[in-house]
Amino acid sequence: MKPADLLKSANALLMDRVRLGIMAALAAAEEPLDFNNLLESLELSKGNLSAHAAKLEEGGLIEVKKEFVGKRPRTTYKCTDMGRNELRVYLTQVESLLKLAQKG
Repeated sequence: MKPADLLKSANALLMDRVRLGIMAALAAAEEPLDFNNLLESLELSKGNLSAHAAKLEEGGLIEVKKEFVGKRPRTTYKCTDMGRNELRVYLTQVESLLKLAQKG
């Protein structure tokens, strides 16, 4: 397969560094992660995390749950089965692309 073909078939949502980081963190987590934990671990601004998470949610790659714990709002994020699969496929495509680059 040609490098261009690999890139065309890749999930565009995962090509962004921040969204890929969010997906990697959520896919590795056994439990949903809350907003503050993701914010600190990825060293993002609140607006940046919110905007990228919204795109991932729209794409069906993550689930976002908003609730109140006592009187405080709490937002948690969880990788969907589709998100895990898309991440796995994307990483395989990147690995194939790197192998092609090493040959040339």
